[in-house]
Amino acid sequence: MMRSLLISILLLLGACAQLPQHITAEADRAAIIDLQHRYVLAMDFFDADGYAAVFTEDAVLDWARGEVKGRAAIREFMASGTYDLRKMNFQPAKTPDGRDWPSTVRHIVTNQVIEINGNTARGISYWMNYANNADRRKIEWLSFGSWDDQFVKYGGKWYFKRHTIYNETSPTRFIADKPNPLKH
Repeated sequence: MMRSLLISILLLLGACAQLPQHITAEADRAAIIDLQHRYVLAMDFFDADGYAAVFTEDAVLDWARGEVKGRAAIREFMASGTYDLRKMNFQPAKTPDGRDWPSTVRHIVTNQVIEINGNTARGISYWMNYANNADRRKIEWLSFGSWDDQFVKYGGKWYFKRHTIYNETSPTRFIADKPNPLKH
């Protein structure tokens, strides 16, 4: 009795260890989307450690002002306030009881297409951001664009290897005139 129970448990564990490929691919896809969401949450809340944690040690952040190379430099980039979009059209505001009412910027990521190849992946996504910098009761759309990302899986976790940001509201970082980025 005990032996057959043990054999059943071992067979069940063996079956779980060899999950069908589509199940592991979906789990990887969900983990990459979660990674992207952790990235924007860390950015929006100026969490330099959380921001850097989603990148590999040798990652590249490619944005409007050039490349930032390496996790330590990416952390410093976020900690420096270089990317503080709350300063755009900023107007001071107070709450009804006289406290400072800070403005905020939030990002949305959507339309993720993720192609997984073992422990590497590529993702194309849209992003947009908005703020309440000028009037705390109203949102103002700031910008939008796309990401072209390379991901890598180390120790069972996904990271950005290269995060390339295109901004359709910037004359130097748009891709609107290019072919579909999914065509290789």
